[in-house]
Formats: sequence, structure tokens, C-alpha cells
Amino acid sequence: MAQCFRILLVEDDDALRACLDDFLASQGWSVAATHHPDEALTLAQRERFDFTLLDFHLPDRTGLELFQQLAALRPLTAILMSGLASAAAVAAAREAGFFTFLRKPLDLLRLRQSVDRLIQTHFGGPVAPWGHAFRHPPRRLPPAPPSR
Repeated sequence: MAQCFRILLVEDDDALRACLDDFLASQGWSVAATHHPDEALTLAQRERFDFTLLDFHLPDRTGLELFQQLAALRPLTAILMSGLASAAAVAAAREAGFFTFLRKPLDLLRLRQSVDRLIQTHFGGPVAPWGHAFRHPPRRLPPAPPSR
């Protein structure tokens, strides 16, 4: 049976975040989705995630900077997404250890293929077959309480 991976999604575009959250959950994975880097750090302190999907341009910092802060808590593999990142930023992200970079607008098939490769590379699989019927729906992770 395929493992239910726990994903931290950090995307500041509300519509895209909701779309990605639904898509990832439909694949049988548990998703904690947030728009803000500080909330992502709070979630990562409270929960253990298998990997993360990060937008490059976030409020207060870049996805690259957030990735480094998350890695200081515990090692975490990541996929970086952006429609505006320069070639130098993409190269810096790869050098920093991102698994891959995806250009926006995202192609969901390419996203699924990238996540499949990430799972096979870092966890040895198994990857659930596409359209796999799960006996229990994936558990959505609750949002972090507002920071004070």
C-alpha cells in the first residue's frame, strides 16, 4: 500500500494555493497549505513533513530563504515554483538543494511527475497509482493558530 505523504505547501496566491491543495489531497496526500513564511515555520515546528512545495516570491522573503530556515529545523526536500524567477535565482535554488524547479503557470501532470520522482528518489516509493482509490480520505492538516 502506498504511503500517505505529508506536504507543506507555501503559496501566496490564494486561488493557486487552493487548487494545489485540492490536487495534492486528491492524490492521497495530507497537505498543510499556507500563504505566509512565518506560518510555514510554525507548522514545521509543530508537524513533521515529508517534503514541501514553495513559491519563490513570498511575503517578507523568498522561497529560497524560507527553504534555508526550514532546513535549519530539520532536513526537508523541496520543489520550488515561480513564473518570475530569473535564471540566476533558479541556479541558486538548485545549488541550495531544491529537488527541482517548476515554472508557472503549473502543469498539473508535470507537478505530479515531479512529486513522483521526488518520492522515488528520497523515499524509495511506492507511489500510489494515479486515480488510486483510497479506503479513507486523506486527513487535511489543520491550519496553525494565528501568531501573537
